[in-house]
Amino acid sequence: MTATHAEANFSELIQKPKDTVARMQGSARQGMRLHRRGEDDLYLTTAERADQATEVVDSTTRLFVAMMKADPSAVDLLTRVFPEAFPWVRFLPEDAVREFLVEFVDTARAASDLGTVGPLAPLISSWKATAEIYSDPALRQKLQEPVEDDFGPVDEPPADAK
Repeated sequence: MTATHAEANFSELIQKPKDTVARMQGSARQGMRLHRRGEDDLYLTTAERADQATEVVDSTTRLFVAMMKADPSAVDLLTRVFPEAFPWVRFLPEDAVREFLVEFVDTARAASDLGTVGPLAPLISSWKATAEIYSDPALRQKLQEPVEDDFGPVDEPPADAK
């Protein structure tokens, strides 16, 4: 599989900035993964390109929110097509797929308002873990078994504690 972005070591950017940026701008996504020793990789792109990506996420989110508000059947349609974007939702019960869809769109809307997509990653990850549990009957059964030291349900905290 061919990478659609260039890759370089962070030190290359420091030592040969013009050459490294030229490679970034020549890549298909006009971006570059910068590898750092012992640290998370960085992603280098132009501010304009980053703004465009943010605008696309924001516009798409607003479109889905408007569809869902305008016509309740849009939620049904989106619930049916959601497995195209997230194939693993096929393991979730239908009401959970709908719950994930609504939570995804609500989170995307809030995150977009902040100019970030960061909150979407843990949301997707947690729903994917839930689907994984549903996909494995033995694991699901084990998680549904009562626990000896279980003290029962926990009450909601008082309103002033929230």
